[in-house]
Amino acid sequence: MARELSEFELHALSVIKPLRTAKWQADFRWDRLEENVASLGAEYGGLELIPDFQRGHVWTRAQQVHFIENCLRGVVASSGFLIQFNSPSWNDESADSDLPPGLQCVDGLQRYTAVTEFAKGNVKPFGFTAQELLRTQFHPGRFHMKVAVHDFTLRADLLEHYLSINAGGTPHAAEEIERVQGLLAQAKQSGIQTQ
Repeated sequence: MARELSEFELHALSVIKPLRTAKWQADFRWDRLEENVASLGAEYGGLELIPDFQRGHVWTRAQQVHFIENCLRGVVASSGFLIQFNSPSWNDESADSDLPPGLQCVDGLQRYTAVTEFAKGNVKPFGFTAQELLRTQFHPGRFHMKVAVHDFTLRADLLEHYLSINAGGTPHAAEEIERVQGLLAQAKQSGIQTQ
């Protein structure tokens, strides 16, 4: 028997508006990520990595390298290993939808691209290719990305979700990074050396 919600809880729900969770998730090895996502897209009607609401490929090669280096170092949070897609026909091919069939990338395009470019040998963390790291603990087959699929059928609902997970962040300005790099240089000069 379902619990009856209080008036306050109903109000809180209307204000908080919890986000829908993905309907399906799987972990894919980095060295097979592109192949697995393409296969999943083919099974569900196509793959669109850059739908019109996506910002496109904005990370530079240096940013891709930096991301992979931080992954290899173990300092990327679990959210950094998540790529989200939407498929309006995930659970019901006959569902009324104003979205195209197949998978559309909703979040994680930059991470996806960095990982797949690393696996191909185009992104070289610390100067190493994926091939050179084959028999080490840093082999791309030892790392995984979580792929999550939502089943929004209405474009308005998908766009609301996209805005909810992408609006509000503030990237560091170049000046702020330079300021902290200056502080690091001062700290290195002042005695105790880092390892």
